[in-house]
Amino acid sequence: AARALRRGGEGPPPLAELARLYAAAGRMREALRCLVTAADRAAATGDYATATRLYTRAVAEDPRAEGRIRTAAKLARTAQLARAGEPVVAAVRRVLDEDDPPPRLRGEIRLHLSVVLRNQSGGALDSLNEVARAVPDLEASDPQTAARAMAVAAIPSIKGWHVDRHREWLERGDALADRVTDPVARAAVAANRATALMLLGDPRAWTAAEALRGPAGSAMEAAHHARGWTNLAHAASALGYGARAREFLGRATDGLADTSSPYLEGLIQTARLVLAWHEGRWQGLHAAADRTARLYREIPDLTSEAMLVRGLTALHVLGDVPRARHDLAEAARTTRYDTGLILTASAAATARVHLEAGRPGRACDAVEEVLHRLERTGGWVWAGEVLPVAVEALHGSGQTARARRLVADFAAGTADSDAPAARAALTVCRALLAEAGGRPEEAVGLLADAEERWRLLGRPFDAARAAEARGRCLLDLRGEAAADGVQEVVEVYGRLDARWDVARCRRLLRRHAIVTTHRRGRLGYGDQLSPREQEVARLVVQGRANRDIAESLVLSTRTVEHHVARIMRKLNASSRTDIARAGWGDGGAETRGR
Repeated sequence: AARALRRGGEGPPPLAELARLYAAAGRMREALRCLVTAADRAAATGDYATATRLYTRAVAEDPRAEGRIRTAAKLARTAQLARAGEPVVAAVRRVLDEDDPPPRLRGEIRLHLSVVLRNQSGGALDSLNEVARAVPDLEASDPQTAARAMAVAAIPSIKGWHVDRHREWLERGDALADRVTDPVARAAVAANRATALMLLGDPRAWTAAEALRGPAGSAMEAAHHARGWTNLAHAASALGYGARAREFLGRATDGLADTSSPYLEGLIQTARLVLAWHEGRWQGLHAAADRTARLYREIPDLTSEAMLVRGLTALHVLGDVPRARHDLAEAARTTRYDTGLILTASAAATARVHLEAGRPGRACDAVEEVLHRLERTGGWVWAGEVLPVAVEALHGSGQTARARRLVADFAAGTADSDAPAARAALTVCRALLAEAGGRPEEAVGLLADAEERWRLLGRPFDAARAAEARGRCLLDLRGEAAADGVQEVVEVYGRLDARWDVARCRRLLRRHAIVTTHRRGRLGYGDQLSPREQEVARLVVQGRANRDIAESLVLSTRTVEHHVARIMRKLNASSRTDIARAGWGDGGAETRGR
């Protein structure tokens, strides 16, 4: 059957089917040759998912150690650009542990495995330790690949080594740069070097990125260029360079036009999600993040980044605190090689929920692990997401002295960095310390500066948060005369569709006995539910407890209890279940409330 299939038809023979037939006939040598050749062809055309699947099968089926070693090297190299799950890692590790590859191949396999572990299925320290083990073998046998390994080890993570160790790997790799002549290796080194520099906030990153502009001579070279542009987009967005991030994403998309790499396609999608979040383009963002999280659920770091955005939009746009807390916790649990965004942003959002509910101690608990990682790694360039809320939580828990030390470390750790978002966040931190120290006028000035910095960076939500904090200080200084400023922030949040933040600002005004002019008293609704009661009723029907409803609507639990009591009275309901029976559980709520 195999011979007939090979002779018949036009075009290239169906090698994967030939492999199956040869294997059924017991002719494993021919079967494996067809299988590996099919994988080689798929990799050469940019179909990395097919190539990875076929190489994995060949490693599992080859009875010869020398054959498994050769194929494992190809598998590890190709799996970086596909959806590489645990079967791939297990196949490669078995070869390393049992087949005793020669030093050069052993080093090469470890290098590529470290990238798979970093991007998809392992953890930061697992990946970094794997590449560190690869370097001695490669330095002695293949300096060109050793330079590539050093560029991989240079990429920092909040879950990895201290940033100084990554800088050391950068310097070691630069010393070998002249010995990298292979175009694919040169593209891989250039992508990793630029990525590492950008993640560290090193001003040399912009020049390093220019090395990716040259034309690609192969699909693999083009894929490395696209990977570099996408990584640079992620890093530039976090640093505060949104426009440059969009430019990098455009180049990455162009570079993938003729290839098929699920991992890189997903990396581009998650970069777009995060960029949309930072830039306040929130319409449909929750649904987009949900689709991406489901589509790439096999790749942990893609899933976790999509879940982060899904959690942030669940909190700020939907006002759904339980769902947000679940997604934020899952994002933090799922991430593997976090380069400074997921753990910090998820901890910060969770802490804000606790602060708004009057639980500063629990807010401190939410940020503690991340603060420890920042201190351990020295990755202060990543602290901008979490440190402002950490300052508020620590001050609220009587730990203002520690907050001051952290802000001083933040300032020292970013002094030489090209990181405008970190500088804006540092200004907010200094303002919060001034407010905590009883210097509200100083805080107001610093917060106005921070608001302008965020505005110039194209980050409207961060600018609004700074304006809200400034309004809070002015209310303490001037009382009702400062209410218009807070109301302007409410309008900004409204344009962003930041429902939870609108509710928080209105609660701030209520604490100062200020009622906005557009709100009508509840007595004007008679037996009909007021807009606030309608919101509470919908959440009751969803099965939410009063405490959850309070967190979602930024109310006190006692206020929610009063709302529920009035709802039950107006609907003649004897239980929470009766509220659904009154038409609030099937879309009839809008009609019922009119």
